[in-house]
Amino acid sequence: MRLILILLVGFVASATMGCSGNKVDSNEKLRLALVDFRQFLESLESDGVKPPKKMAEFLPVEPMAPVASEYIKNGELVYFWGSGLSSSGNQIIAYEKGAETNGGWVLFQNGEVQNVPSEQFGASAKAMPSK
Repeated sequence: MRLILILLVGFVASATMGCSGNKVDSNEKLRLALVDFRQFLESLESDGVKPPKKMAEFLPVEPMAPVASEYIKNGELVYFWGSGLSSSGNQIIAYEKGAETNGGWVLFQNGEVQNVPSEQFGASAKAMPSK
């Protein structure tokens, strides 16, 4: 049921992004992609599955992240592989490419998606990629 809901949310978000009457700028698309990725990580956690440690582990489950997968595969979103959510965590686990120099959207361990300036990005702890 959860997978169906996630796929439905992804379909609606994708359809909205493609509608010329409801233009969504690239800034909003990246925010929505990070929200989608957060939902993906929440679903993995609730199913008892660990977050992917590399792209090869992500590809089989990418349909669970229908909006974010495109951005992760093309490098517009950077993910610290193997990082998961933690309600008390404050590390960055995923972010918009270029956020380190221009500011941008980030996903924190606690699930918050925020648009941060480059100074805050630089000062924020980053999750360590899994090996």
